[in-house]
Amino acid sequence: MTTTTVARRANAVPSDPREHARAIAEAVDQAWHSRYGGSRVEVPMSVVAILAVLAREAPDPDQLDRVGEMAERLDHEGFWLLMQRLWCEFAALRPDLNPRTKHLWSWTEDEPDETTKRAVHAVGQAALKRGVLGRFGPDGWGDYDLLGTLLQQMKSHGGRKGIGQFLTPVDVTELIGRMAGPKEGERVLEPCAGTGTMFLGVARAMRESGLDPTTCEWWANDLDPLAAALCAVNVHLWGLGWRVVVGCGDGLLNQWMHEALEHRQIAIDEMRRAWTLARQIAAVRSVLELPTPESPLDRHMRKARPKPPPPPPPPPPAPDSSTFDADAVFRQGRLF
Repeated sequence: MTTTTVARRANAVPSDPREHARAIAEAVDQAWHSRYGGSRVEVPMSVVAILAVLAREAPDPDQLDRVGEMAERLDHEGFWLLMQRLWCEFAALRPDLNPRTKHLWSWTEDEPDETTKRAVHAVGQAALKRGVLGRFGPDGWGDYDLLGTLLQQMKSHGGRKGIGQFLTPVDVTELIGRMAGPKEGERVLEPCAGTGTMFLGVARAMRESGLDPTTCEWWANDLDPLAAALCAVNVHLWGLGWRVVVGCGDGLLNQWMHEALEHRQIAIDEMRRAWTLARQIAAVRSVLELPTPESPLDRHMRKARPKPPPPPPPPPPAPDSSTFDADAVFRQGRLF
C-alpha cells in the first residue's frame, strides 16, 4: 500500500463515529444524486452496508488496506462485480438474515445498466475516500448506526412525508435503548425497529455492565423493507449473535413474527443445500484435477493489484582494467 493512501485514509477517519458517519452519508448522498439521481436509494445503501461488513470481517487491517486499495483502482465494471461477490459471501455467512437483506442485494442478481454501474462506482469511491473501511474489526462500526445515519440523509423530507415516515434521530433511539436494561437470556422485542438503533443502545448498555448481548433473543420488525434490511445488516455489525429474527410487516399484529421465523428457517435450509452441492462440485474437480477457472472479478482484481516498486538501478560498472592507467592516476594524485 502506498504512503499516500495510508495518509489519506488516516485523515479520512474522524475519531468521533457520529462525525465519521455523517461525513460518509453526505459524500455518498452527493455521489449518488450527482451521478444517478434515481429513487432507488437501496442501491447506494447496499454499497455502504457491504463495505462496512467487509471492514468487520477482514482478518487483519493490512489485508483490509490491500483490498481497499484494489477496490479504489477498479473500474465501474469491476466494482460492480466486487459488490456482487461480497453480498454472495455475506449470504453464505448469515443465511438467517437473507430474507431481509435481499432488499439490499437483489439488484446485483441482474445486469444493471451502465448508468447504474457508474453511479455505484462513484458511491463506492466516495465511501472509501471517507474512510468507511477505517473502522476495522468487530468493534469497527459496532458503536454507531452508520446505516441509520445514511438512511436519514438520503431519504428526502418530501419522500418521508408522502409515506408518513418520520425517522427518529439516531441519538434519541439509542438513548431509549440504553434505558431498557435487559438481563442475559431475555427477549428484546422492537416491532417498529427502523434500522435497529434501539438495539445498539441496549447492547452497549449490556456490555458496559459486563453482560453478553448474544445471549438474548433479538426480535426486530419494521414496515419499511429498506429499514428492515438495514436493521438486518446492523445486527451483524453490532455483534448481536445468532439469536436474531428480523421481520417486515405490521408491527401491531403478531403475524410478522411467525412469517419472519418461517422465512428465516427456509433461508437457512436453502443455504445448507447450496453448501452441500458446492462441496460435491469441489470434490469432483479435485478428483479430476480440474483447474479452478478465473472469474471476471478475479481478472479485474488482478489488474487492479498495485504494481511492485521497480528494482533499484544496478551499480555503475567497474572500470575496465585494460584501460585503467594506474601510473597516470598516481601521478595526478587522484587516488587520494
